[in-house]
Amino acid sequence: MTTLRSSFWLGLGAAFATGAAALCAHEVGVTHEHPAADPGPPAVPLPTIVETKGPIKAPKLKRYAAPHTSGQGYWKFIAMTELVPVPEEAKPFLKGAHGTLIVDTDRDIVYWGLEKVGWIAFSDKLTESRIVKGDPELAKGNLHGADLLRRPGQLPLVVAADNVNGRVFLSDTTFQHVTTLGMPDGEPYADKKGFAPTDAAFVNPSEVYVTDGYGKAYFMPAGTEPFKYEGPIYGGKTISQTPHGITYDGHDKSLRVSARPEAEIKRWSLADRKWKEVEGLPPGSTVCDVDLWGDYALAPCLDGPSQSPGPIYIINFKKKAIVSTLRAKQDLGFSEAQHIHDACWYLTGKGSKRELYVIFTNWNPGGIGAMKLVNVPD
Repeated sequence: MTTLRSSFWLGLGAAFATGAAALCAHEVGVTHEHPAADPGPPAVPLPTIVETKGPIKAPKLKRYAAPHTSGQGYWKFIAMTELVPVPEEAKPFLKGAHGTLIVDTDRDIVYWGLEKVGWIAFSDKLTESRIVKGDPELAKGNLHGADLLRRPGQLPLVVAADNVNGRVFLSDTTFQHVTTLGMPDGEPYADKKGFAPTDAAFVNPSEVYVTDGYGKAYFMPAGTEPFKYEGPIYGGKTISQTPHGITYDGHDKSLRVSARPEAEIKRWSLADRKWKEVEGLPPGSTVCDVDLWGDYALAPCLDGPSQSPGPIYIINFKKKAIVSTLRAKQDLGFSEAQHIHDACWYLTGKGSKRELYVIFTNWNPGGIGAMKLVNVPD
């Protein structure tokens, strides 16, 4: 579930081209034996630090004119209820929405995966929407977690996990020519049961990682050309009962795995193949994923402490601190945002005209919303 981080770390795609013939193949591949599970170091709770400055200049609102805001210090947001309109033909499927968000920054398009619909594209600065007429297979399950890889001079690549039918899809953003990867072979999947992938992330143009968050809780690498599993698998229930999200951090060449029920974000080194650190969110924060933008990350949660409505934490990984807590339901009036399932950064404009938004999806009931960064005096 990745968006603006692609602009920072994933401009690697010039050497990678995927032809239609390769994208139409179906590969399952064989995994090797998985190494013994390393539970990693104990979690270190993230403190809360309020920031007064941030990476861009936020538009100023006068105190007396300011609507309700959510967040603290520099990181305050207002609701933008007129944005991300859902197409009429998709509205009957909103209640069960349980999907993901990805952003094509070069073309200013945000994609939302909606179960039984496929991809919905939001364009014109989030004011227009349409259902993408892609491969029908994309609408037969649920696009639960995904990642987008920019490729200079070409359409981006997208990898998406379908937790309902136990599949992983690879395509470009036409979504017409899709390669499908099914259940891994061998142990621990030799019984052909328990594979329900929840997210996938590009490490580079030739490799992705998939996390089996709703199945046996392992995560594993796969090559993209051909699209097949390769190498050992890692994790398991001793690492997390639900390793729900997986995100590549190009700054330190690591994977950040969202351990949902444990309220932890685990950093796994690709070079060492081991856990380096575990960061703890406030207890009860069932974290679904992280979306990176420079030093910052969004961490959306189904629930907050004491089963409160799901928050979106803004984390400064450089400071190793939570710098703001966004509450879409309590503060901004998004009445159905009880459980936040995904969130992404969305940046528009240039120079001093840049504007920052957070787009989020909620589950049970399902929906989508947007909020905008503003400068409001305390």
